[in-house]
Amino acid sequence: MSELNDSCPKISVIIASVNGPDCLHDCLDSMMKQDGGIEAEIIVTDCCGEPTCRMVAEKFPSIQFHQFEERKTIPELRAYGMLRAKGEIVVITEDHCVAPPDWYQQIVKWHDKGYSAVGGAVENAATDRLIDWAVFFCEYLRYMNPIPEGESFDIPGNNASYKREALEEMRDLLEGGFWEAWLTARLIERGKKVYQTPEMIILHKKNFGFGEFMSQRYHYARSYAGMRNDSVSPGKRLFYILFSPCLPPLIIYRMIKIVRHKKRGGKILAKAMPLLMIFSCSWAVGEWVGYIFGPGDSLRKVE
Repeated sequence: MSELNDSCPKISVIIASVNGPDCLHDCLDSMMKQDGGIEAEIIVTDCCGEPTCRMVAEKFPSIQFHQFEERKTIPELRAYGMLRAKGEIVVITEDHCVAPPDWYQQIVKWHDKGYSAVGGAVENAATDRLIDWAVFFCEYLRYMNPIPEGESFDIPGNNASYKREALEEMRDLLEGGFWEAWLTARLIERGKKVYQTPEMIILHKKNFGFGEFMSQRYHYARSYAGMRNDSVSPGKRLFYILFSPCLPPLIIYRMIKIVRHKKRGGKILAKAMPLLMIFSCSWAVGEWVGYIFGPGDSLRKVE
């Protein structure tokens, strides 16, 4: 990584593009409408093909666009952009996310306090269908406001920001294609401060089909379990294999506990419960397979 200099932007925003031009358009449009006049470079790493490339060239010609013909994993796409970023602060989000106008301002505000990494809250912007609420609860419920403000060991991968020099602490993990949970753990392990704030908000906006999300839950769980295999003992791996079939009721219990603590979302959670039970079973099967057979090609299928 090159040294910071006066010509470097304050922020580099890295967007892994795997969902096509419509999702990416709304995401980029929100980046163009940020308040505060903060200089930012936007780096999109894409493997969706010509339609996305054409949309970006026509509508957002000022951004950096890197296209890959072969399917890359989301961590690989993120790493490609993060390791080439020039900004003082390197931010990751996803192509199906929309940023409020004060997002850049919040990122800079909290990084000016000296933290190595700052994460925020995730709110649901796909609110018309029950299945999209179920998806949101499965993926982002623990990040829904109110979240506690303070030092944290867990920040969301679609609303995470890092001091650029802190990336050196994680270079091997980035190049190895690990999810953000491993990045955060590495920083904390090395004495870096990771902070979360409810004021730094990103909006999750994507519509899912039932079969599509069943597949996503399975592949995400299998890739997650497969990554854990290298860092756990054989005895612990055996425990995870035996325990995985018991996960669905535990997942549901944790969701109910979180909603009660946050004091919001209870009614919609109750309506979505049948879907949540089914999605939790898909996750459990994915973990079970991942612990036994490894990640396979699942990471490349996660969107």
